[in-house]
Amino acid sequence: MTNGRNGIVAAVGLSFLTGCFIGGIAGVLLAPQSGVRTRRKLANFVDDVQERAGEMTEDATGAMQSAVERGRRAANV
Repeated sequence: MTNGRNGIVAAVGLSFLTGCFIGGIAGVLLAPQSGVRTRRKLANFVDDVQERAGEMTEDATGAMQSAVERGRRAANV
């Protein structure tokens, strides 16, 4: 039962992040600005997304390692 709930939460989270990404790109591309300025904003946006993705990866890795450690301790009990 827990796996189903976690899957739904992951799907909703991924959908939200995808929507944010697409909305950000659309906002930058549709803004009435010069091409140079738009490309600079787009590059900054991509850098921000990469940084956030790295942070999320680190958080997920830490959570996974913690869960594995808890499982190992529970198995040894």
